[in-house]
Amino acid sequence: MSTKRWNWQLWVGFVLAGLALSMYLSLFADHRSIFWPSLALVVIALVLLISGVGRAWGQRELYRGRIAAPILAILGLLVVGVFGWVSYEVFTKTPAARLAPQIGQKAPEFALTDSTGATVTLAQVLATPIADASGTTRPPKGALVVFYRGYW
Repeated sequence: MSTKRWNWQLWVGFVLAGLALSMYLSLFADHRSIFWPSLALVVIALVLLISGVGRAWGQRELYRGRIAAPILAILGLLVVGVFGWVSYEVFTKTPAARLAPQIGQKAPEFALTDSTGATVTLAQVLATPIADASGTTRPPKGALVVFYRGYW
């Protein structure tokens, strides 16, 4: 009697499901776009879990895991369910930014302090001509405001 092969798809699918949930929970506060990579990992995990269960029960003579397959599949589905519930709660509880400017829309007038401590308004930035490489000046088309943490 030959030894049965290790059912790697089952175990890798379970690990990926746990990784997707932990990655989403730990990185969502800093990176709101982490949902899509986490969702991709969940889909890959589900495919691997399903194929692993199919191997364990469909090819019993070749692969191990008839006992582990349903346990890991149920635990994996619970992890995926928690991921879905957390994602739903996050998206329903996060308020929409209704008053935020849209792409291409002019920003409201504001005044900020630059790195030298001088106050700069949006009107000043848009009124200051820009010199290009040839030395000609032209009015700016817009302004890019970059916020960084600095020393606080």
